[in-house]
Amino acid sequence: MIELKQVTKQYGQATVLKNITLTVDEPGIYCLLGRNGAGKTTLLKSIAGYQNITEGSIQVDGKAITTATLDTGVSYIENFAKHFNLPVRKLLKSASEVNPDFDCDFAFEMMDRFELDGKKKFHHLSLGMKTMVSTIICLASNRQVILLDEPVLGFDAIMRMEFYDMLTESFQKHPRIIIVSTHIIEELAKTIQKLIIIDRGRIRFFDTLQSIETKAFRVSGLQENHPMSLQEFFVQMVGHKGGGTR
Repeated sequence: MIELKQVTKQYGQATVLKNITLTVDEPGIYCLLGRNGAGKTTLLKSIAGYQNITEGSIQVDGKAITTATLDTGVSYIENFAKHFNLPVRKLLKSASEVNPDFDCDFAFEMMDRFELDGKKKFHHLSLGMKTMVSTIICLASNRQVILLDEPVLGFDAIMRMEFYDMLTESFQKHPRIIIVSTHIIEELAKTIQKLIIIDRGRIRFFDTLQSIETKAFRVSGLQENHPMSLQEFFVQMVGHKGGGTR
């Protein structure tokens, strides 16, 4: 379980997270949706213990999360993640050596599925392949909380579809909390259980996709049975001035 209470994060005079209270208490695949600069990465880094918050508290499975927490139970991969410049196969092997819970079978199966050259060094991979290696390592870690920050960065359309299948397979094999950060929702909609919308450092919405369909009718005011898309709903939810849920 992830529990945030009145979490605020400031960088100098800028307040990036603003008094966030949020509880994610059930296994599932969650989408963290927000525009660039909405606070997605800051929120994920704070949950992972990569940085301390300014005010409030964060707990994962009852354990307080700070940069001093030795084992947070969280696996987090940000976009442009860096690894040792080792061949892909050796990187996966090294990850398994430092984590006894690492799912080697899953990791190497995904390496083959995405046609990753196990002999090619990490720095020689394309951006999309680097992102895929990082994502595989994160999912195979078997931690109770998985945080993926813009994991489809650099992927083409076919690769994104394969990624969503991999995400579902990983969850079915090991149910846990998986939060996927993105600013694009349409493709991920079939994979996730709940949506978290963040805008200007505040949580604007946290509910199921079915709930969104109901609210989309009400927000749009359409008389025909053609609800707005999820992306359109997001725009309506936050508005140009960061309005709250309606």
